[in-house]
Amino acid sequence: MQALERRLNDVPGELAGPALASARASRRRTLKLLTLLLSAGAVGTMLPELESGWQIARADLRTATGERRRVKLADGGTLDINTASAVNVDYGADLRRLQLLTGEILVETAADPRPFEVHSGHGAIRALGTRFSVHSLGGETHVAVLEHAVEIRPHEGPALRLEAGQQAIFSAQGIVVPANPVSPGEGAWRDGKLIAIDRRLDDFLAELERHRPGRIVCAPGVGGLRLSGVFRLHDTDAVLDNIAASLPVKLRYLTRYWVRAEER
Repeated sequence: MQALERRLNDVPGELAGPALASARASRRRTLKLLTLLLSAGAVGTMLPELESGWQIARADLRTATGERRRVKLADGGTLDINTASAVNVDYGADLRRLQLLTGEILVETAADPRPFEVHSGHGAIRALGTRFSVHSLGGETHVAVLEHAVEIRPHEGPALRLEAGQQAIFSAQGIVVPANPVSPGEGAWRDGKLIAIDRRLDDFLAELERHRPGRIVCAPGVGGLRLSGVFRLHDTDAVLDNIAASLPVKLRYLTRYWVRAEER
């Protein structure tokens, strides 16, 4: 508004007056609209997402899409952070606590008298001398144990102990998917790999999309195709080319950041 007023200083008064009045009226209309939106609660419905985005932006540790990090924790343990993830680290006198805000982590704990816990929006996972991964799935949390054991403690409902080689999914209301065998290749992203063993193409591409800017769309006609292999995450273009060469699919690029896998 001030910039417009300065520009109008050089305009004849009989023209500048109406123009400035119109701009002021437009600003008043905008302010009234914002007031109505606030009173109607339209902005209020966005507050949880805004708050979540703010927390992620201010997280102690973050990764961008396609980035992976390995961090040495203060107690000697190791924290691997997968693509597009954010986590806070809070080591106190009585508890070692990680808060997973979004994405996925893999933890290898160190011996320490203080308990070790990972918290998500749905509850806590207490380590029992272990190596395990935690993946935030929006409304749920996936946990996979690679060594020893953990105890899942949802906000509501009974706790669940997972042993090495088991995985489960829980929400704030309790266990959603009970203990079952860990998927082949679980945690391979730590070494920059994506392993598939007789995996559906649509599931595989959804996972690959997490490691690549933009969108990967899988047409329904090819989603049920199966593939197996070990794929390097440092070059997702090469992974897509490999799929197109080994399966009856073709890739259609709208832009570099939008690709669709469809029937050949």
